[in-house]
Amino acid sequence: MLAKIFTTVKYTLITVNFLFLVTGIIILSVGSSVQSAYNGYHEFLSERFFSLPAFCIATGIIIFLISFAGFYGAFMENYYMILAFAGSMLLMFIFQLSACIAGYVLRGNTVALVQKQLISTMDLYGPDKNFEVTKLWDEVQTDFTCCGVINSSDWLSPLNTSVSRGVPVSCCNHVYGAINTFTCNTTVAYTTGCSEAFGDWVQSHAAAIGISGIFLVLMQALAVAGAVWLANISRREREFP
Repeated sequence: MLAKIFTTVKYTLITVNFLFLVTGIIILSVGSSVQSAYNGYHEFLSERFFSLPAFCIATGIIIFLISFAGFYGAFMENYYMILAFAGSMLLMFIFQLSACIAGYVLRGNTVALVQKQLISTMDLYGPDKNFEVTKLWDEVQTDFTCCGVINSSDWLSPLNTSVSRGVPVSCCNHVYGAINTFTCNTTVAYTTGCSEAFGDWVQSHAAAIGISGIFLVLMQALAVAGAVWLANISRREREFP
């Protein structure tokens, strides 16, 4: 009877460990994709947005390596290897739970953090100022159909255009190839601020990390429970062959 239970737990652990390996690859992929997406907007994002995906990438790699130890311990019925696997999973469980919490805290503060970064870069906009920031502002306003931080009037002070009400051309919807004089001001500019439009996009990526983390935490809890159970049964068979 005990042997049947042992065999069942053994192959259950192998199956769960395989799923855990898959989730490790998933969290690695999510971290890499979010990191890649954020890299294009480095000037507009604080370092907090880059530390979390980097942590997920590192976690995914560690999980990938630990899974092989779990496979070996389950197949070889090695008590010490299984025990080490369970301890490692427990440690990763704590790490991943921390990542989930950090992801949701960051998600809640995303708009405020993005807004702060956007405001700090507005004075750098212009052809004779910071080219990278200027280009990035134009790309964000074009891609997310937004203007300024809260609204288009945010540009009046940095650009010194309070009289003409002029704003960057990227704030307005224009037809490419049109041959005429194009005027972009607060009257015709996009009404949505970039802290909202761009912030929502950043927030969705932070939420993806949190959701992936929750899924992985659940799988880890199952793997740890199975590993501990298998280790106990293995220990009993060693003591009472």
